[in-house]
Amino acid sequence: MIEVLKDSLNGFFLSTFVSIVFAPIVISLLYKFNQVSGIKKTRLAEGKGTNALFMRIMNTQKTNGTPNMGGVIVWILVPILTYLLVDITPVIEVLLIGFALFGFWGFIDVAIFTNSFKNKPKVRIFQETFWWRFGKLFVVTLLNIFILFLLFNTGEFDSLSFFNVISLSISPLLIILLGLVGQFAVYSAEISDGLDGLMIGIFAIVNVAFIVLLLLQGLYTYIPILTIVLGVVIVDLYFNIPPARFWNGGPSAIPLGFLFFFIALTTNNLIPYLLITGMTWIIMLSSMIQLVSLKFFKKRVFKIAPLHHHFQALGWPQYKIVMRFWLFTAFASIVGIYLGLF
Repeated sequence: MIEVLKDSLNGFFLSTFVSIVFAPIVISLLYKFNQVSGIKKTRLAEGKGTNALFMRIMNTQKTNGTPNMGGVIVWILVPILTYLLVDITPVIEVLLIGFALFGFWGFIDVAIFTNSFKNKPKVRIFQETFWWRFGKLFVVTLLNIFILFLLFNTGEFDSLSFFNVISLSISPLLIILLGLVGQFAVYSAEISDGLDGLMIGIFAIVNVAFIVLLLLQGLYTYIPILTIVLGVVIVDLYFNIPPARFWNGGPSAIPLGFLFFFIALTTNNLIPYLLITGMTWIIMLSSMIQLVSLKFFKKRVFKIAPLHHHFQALGWPQYKIVMRFWLFTAFASIVGIYLGLF
């Protein structure tokens, strides 16, 4: 274990240094190519009214113009550094393919679906609808299923175990079901990226929790990758804490959501994973409840969704929401690690 930690920490220090050099370059390029936020007043997709409340709590007069695709740091550096520093097994190869594809989907989502249409109100209204979001979830589900079939074809993923009590043989039907769960894992990460430092701080905690859990379980395969990710995420968080130099967006949130689900799946840690990442799932559920309620009942459950924006609307300052969500994640991670030892 000591040798694994030494080698992994070498990767951590290198990824941190490379990220420190790379981040300012990315920020300048995002400004140069106008990949910045531009939230404008529009009518709401479901029900009456406008997005005035959202604009107020996001303080768009100050935050508009912030680069909103800083997550490319994570998307680009993690696969490259992993490929250079880690022994690539068939399973890790599938992991890197999935990370790259999900990062690319996040890039398209922000660069095209968000930034290219920020001056087209009708398109922006449609992008807030139930069916638009359902369509995006459908695409992510297909991508998850594709990656899981690649994983199955490696021959190293033939069963799924829960606490060594329940064991399921992998079948095409189970892969499809896991693909459905996987798209919620990805969406829960994406929807958590709504406040400065929120999503990337949560995943920094999740990352450390997984390192501890896998070390205690004696499962060392992913430790070098997780330490590389941690180095990049720490630098990302440095630039994302209030007031954020950039927002992350899909290029980091989506592949990070995929990464931890994939690792949990292939190490039989799905139950601990659900606890460790529980805050992102709660955030996602709040958004889904709001969407379904507006679509079918024309009523709001929250003042504004997802959950962190609801607390903002109640008057909570941003730092209080972020730090309390971090604390919840830290506590849930300890519980998850504890369950992972059984």
